[in-house]
Amino acid sequence: MTDRGEREARGLLEEIERAGGAARAVERGLFQDAIARSAYAQQRAIESGESVVVGVNEYADDQEVPSVPAPDYTALAAAQRRKVTELRGRREAGGVKRALGGIQAAARDARAPLMEPIIEAVRARGTVGEISDVLRRVWGVYRAG
Repeated sequence: MTDRGEREARGLLEEIERAGGAARAVERGLFQDAIARSAYAQQRAIESGESVVVGVNEYADDQEVPSVPAPDYTALAAAQRRKVTELRGRREAGGVKRALGGIQAAARDARAPLMEPIIEAVRARGTVGEISDVLRRVWGVYRAG
């Protein structure tokens, strides 16, 4: 099994190299396709009985699966929104704007490192949402297929 796993891993690495490296492989959806193929093969193996999942396709009983209600996070969400609003009121808006601009400039330059501008934005109290919005504006959003 170890030898087979190693062969498969080497095959994937070679496929990534043929695609032009990891960044190109992501752009072409290579990783997403590999994950989807693997999940499909695993599900087929479970359904055929080739792969055993205790309690699902082997050793399952006839008891009804209990319903677990989803927790109500309304109060938590409201508290988090209040905290973010308060944070935005206390922080130095110009510093956040400059830091987010640094992320935008780095994201537009494929050779520029991103970690330092992201850390600067976090230190300026930029939110994860604000940082993500900058990256989405520059790079867009991945859409399969």
